[in-house]
Amino acid sequence: MAESIAIPKTLLKDLYMGLAKVEEVLATLEELMNKEGLERTRKAEEEYRKGEYVTAESSSEIKKLTE
Repeated sequence: MAESIAIPKTLLKDLYMGLAKVEEVLATLEELMNKEGLERTRKAEEEYRKGEYVTAESSSEIKKLTE
């Protein structure tokens, strides 16, 4: 006999979104704990302050920039 429970969709969505936020925080902490990652972040912030960046509005633009 299988046991099951009903979970409201709103609760399931809230749980999913909460876990996604925790994952983002953990990824950020991991990057900041890594010396190379921290250097990449510092370099990116400096480039941003200097206006040395480009913007892309679609994935095709991103693809073109990375080629």
